[in-house]
Amino acid sequence: MFCPRCGNQAASDRMRFCPSCGFRLDGVVDLLARDGILANPPIIPQSQEPSPRRRGIRQGAILFFSSLVLFLPILFVSMEIFRSPFPLLLLASLFLAGIFWMLYYRLFGDEYAPPPKPVPVMRPAPPPQAALAPPQSMPVYRPPSEPPQPQSVIEKTTRTLNRE
Repeated sequence: MFCPRCGNQAASDRMRFCPSCGFRLDGVVDLLARDGILANPPIIPQSQEPSPRRRGIRQGAILFFSSLVLFLPILFVSMEIFRSPFPLLLLASLFLAGIFWMLYYRLFGDEYAPPPKPVPVMRPAPPPQAALAPPQSMPVYRPPSEPPQPQSVIEKTTRTLNRE
């Protein structure tokens, strides 16, 4: 298998990390085994807040019904105290404002909520760059003072028997 980041061929398919760049290979093995389909696809949370249209209609309805329910008793009391049409004009204006608010958002409000903010995906930090040069395929240098190693089992056995 080849590393998707650096193109280096790994020694075996069981390796978890690329020996050259440190890229994690176990996820690549899972993707290859499932033909590119994720085992546990990331779950994108759906936005729970209503669309601007629904929110505007709801605000208009609150204004409409609050003008009826809350201000109706205040209207009768204030009309008896002040003996003027001002409280009636206030109630009528709130009532009509609620109706027009709902109508405006029904006709011109955006149907869809804004897309949710993207969830940050935690990615592993890239491995630090090695201070040493990458390994190269060169013969190992042996100082001349070391005796050469036996080349075969027969030579080793023969030397052992000669010593005895």
